[in-house]
Amino acid sequence: MVYDYIIVGAGMGGLSAGLNLAFNDKSVLIFEKNSLPGGLVTTFKRGRFEFDASLYDLMDYGNEENAGSLQKLFKKYDLEVETEPIPYNVRIKSIDDKFEEVIKGEIDDWVLRLEELYRGSMSTFRALLPLLKEVHEALVALRKNKDNIEKDFPNFVKYLDKNAYDALVDLNLPTYTIHVLGYLWIEIGSPLNKLSFIDFAECLYKYIFKRPVALKNKNVDFALKLAQRFEELGGTIYYRSNVVEIRDHNDLKEVVLSDGAVYLAKDIICNVSERFALKDLIKEDLPLAWQKENARTISMNGLVVYLGLNKSYQDLKLYNYRYYQFQNLNSVKNIKSMRVLNHHTIEAVVPNIVNETASPKNTTILVLKTLYYDDAWKGITKENYYQTKQELADKLISEFEEAFHVDIKEYIEEMEVASPITFAKATNAINGSMFGPMRLGLDNSIHRIISYPDEVIPHIYFVGASSIFGSGVDNAIYSGYYITEELLEEERRKS
Repeated sequence: MVYDYIIVGAGMGGLSAGLNLAFNDKSVLIFEKNSLPGGLVTTFKRGRFEFDASLYDLMDYGNEENAGSLQKLFKKYDLEVETEPIPYNVRIKSIDDKFEEVIKGEIDDWVLRLEELYRGSMSTFRALLPLLKEVHEALVALRKNKDNIEKDFPNFVKYLDKNAYDALVDLNLPTYTIHVLGYLWIEIGSPLNKLSFIDFAECLYKYIFKRPVALKNKNVDFALKLAQRFEELGGTIYYRSNVVEIRDHNDLKEVVLSDGAVYLAKDIICNVSERFALKDLIKEDLPLAWQKENARTISMNGLVVYLGLNKSYQDLKLYNYRYYQFQNLNSVKNIKSMRVLNHHTIEAVVPNIVNETASPKNTTILVLKTLYYDDAWKGITKENYYQTKQELADKLISEFEEAFHVDIKEYIEEMEVASPITFAKATNAINGSMFGPMRLGLDNSIHRIISYPDEVIPHIYFVGASSIFGSGVDNAIYSGYYITEELLEEERRKS
């Protein structure tokens, strides 16, 4: 059988691409090397705890009154996803700045607090809101290939090639307000002086106007629901099927599995690292593709410690949903400190704050993460890997306790540590990167959209974090939809 499309990888981008194609009556086969779909959006068990590997904030989902893009897309596929709204409940600390604040309540409460801290924050932040809306509306128009972008969205065009820091300075936000508002850079993977203002503005827009939600159920339930709907629409998924080569076969593409089985399709969609696909699967001399890849910078990787604690979050005094400790609020200075294994940048999330059923009664799940810029793990060998991983995990736990004045060590019932090597093995991501290529310079999402038609490898397409919109579950899902919509539209034009 010759399929219309074969998709390599059942991550969020691959599932989304499969859903849209199957919804449009295409024959689609997905190969997934693991036994479950979802990529990093998955769940694993340790003792009586079920840990979600990654997804704690589903962006661009919104609510019944103000639906986000994902909610609208899921309704199109007749998918129901149970969610809980995430309150603003974030604790931020910076060592060098001697800064510690809690973002809690509504956005207005936070803006009032910023005004108390840094005079002029309120008026400049209010002036920023219409620009965030304009950026979002311009992006929607651009994705729909609408004309008159320059005329209809002049401020979008004005800030198109500015980085986030320079744009916020131009908008007269106080310096420290910029750094405090900019704490989200660590969730995008690029410092403010390198990150496109458009990408930053879109992220901020989603936080403010399309409030993030958490899943009521586990990651794996979410991924399985998408996979099940894909199969109901006529698609097929083969699990534990490892693709080792993609090659030409007359006018078709051959996909070769590790067991030697060969499958044919007209087009291939890859939900894997573009660099991995080019180097290890396609194995062709593709000058344009290599030129693009060589111009990209792989984003940060990290160490994640999953803890099952045998006390409630109230007893442990873990009152905030998210915690961040930075060496410096200035993202440019901070990221320089992240080039070595031992540094002080910490992220943490307490899922029970939003969903008390995230773990058994009177227990808590705490997930700690620290990120590394550049190849900080290059000196790790097989001989010192496990010892180094455990030492870093122990240090991360101790530093979190000290930073936020809590005691958790004696209540640890279950513990799992994932390193960049763990993530590289699970996803084939280069260096175990969690964000795909960084959105820097001319490789931001806008330029990826504009240059997309000129950079396509014939009959090979990419979705997920390596694709147009960059990292984030919402971006991965939307990339699958956007790329397949382009393919379907091309088919319509030809017919």
